[in-house]
Amino acid sequence: MTQRIFVFEFITGGGLADAPLPPSLAHEGALMLDALLRDARDLAAAQVSVLRDARLPALVGNSLAQHRVTSHADCLRAFDAQVAAADAVLLVAPETGGVLADLSARVEAAGRLLLGCDAASCRSAASKSATGALLAAAGIDVLPHYCDAAQLPDIAGRWVVKPDDGAGCDGLRLCDDRAAAAVALRAAGPGCIAQPWLAGEARSMNLMCARGAAALLSVNRQHLLLARERVALAALGVGDVADDDGTHARLAARIAAAMPGLLGHVGVDLVHTARGPVVVEINPRMSSSACALRDTLGYNVLAATLDAARGCAPAPAPAPGRTRRIELAAQTEVA
Repeated sequence: MTQRIFVFEFITGGGLADAPLPPSLAHEGALMLDALLRDARDLAAAQVSVLRDARLPALVGNSLAQHRVTSHADCLRAFDAQVAAADAVLLVAPETGGVLADLSARVEAAGRLLLGCDAASCRSAASKSATGALLAAAGIDVLPHYCDAAQLPDIAGRWVVKPDDGAGCDGLRLCDDRAAAAVALRAAGPGCIAQPWLAGEARSMNLMCARGAAALLSVNRQHLLLARERVALAALGVGDVADDDGTHARLAARIAAAMPGLLGHVGVDLVHTARGPVVVEINPRMSSSACALRDTLGYNVLAATLDAARGCAPAPAPAPGRTRRIELAAQTEVA
């Protein structure tokens, strides 16, 4: 029986149809959409549909149903129509502003199989402070956050100030010390947090989650570019770190148990310190590093997500293959 799968990638699918389309975001969105469409070609009974921002060229693929959108309102109408016609829906959208949670809720309300984290988990993960509090309550080491500029603890070294619901390095400001962070936090206003800049190596994990359980797929190095007060993610070394002692796999299992609404691909940003990994944030969706899992592991993210959504245990990662570096050069303009 043919299974109709609607894959909605927010950036390339018209989510910004009424706004400028930044090349860096379009590039990253295209990487993730292309990876999912490659996975879909391995599913013999899958019929895939997508939305496409009319400013972008049409995708090549005879069996791919494409619906071009010219405005945000048009995008929402087409989104609802595609959800109604689909058996299952996979979303790739930013957590910022509740976008991913709202879209997930629309899929849930339509009674379709959501190939991703539930709306409640997306809302929690969108907030760094809420995520930190939830994970800390489960005994997981997290990067501390502070909302009150007058209450920043006396921690030496650099700090960062960033939106509580931002993603990655978006809106992040690097400060020289606690005093500068307090000034920046007051200026930023409500909705922002301050965090100490933790010494260690920036890493991320790719997980396949299934409602309380998780399989670790890869541990990646994040190559950051620091310039003045800005930080950008310049490149990713996917699979660069071996989890020889099982530290990251155990952390993955604890995160999934603490957030049982996580399903499908989930990204975890962390800092590896002398005391071990410290979680920075959870990305309840596909992220750029997942685009390399097919090449590095022969892993089909879409197929594994379908299995997880049907109640199967998370598909374990195959034996480690080669590593891959993903350049995000378009995002390195941080002057």
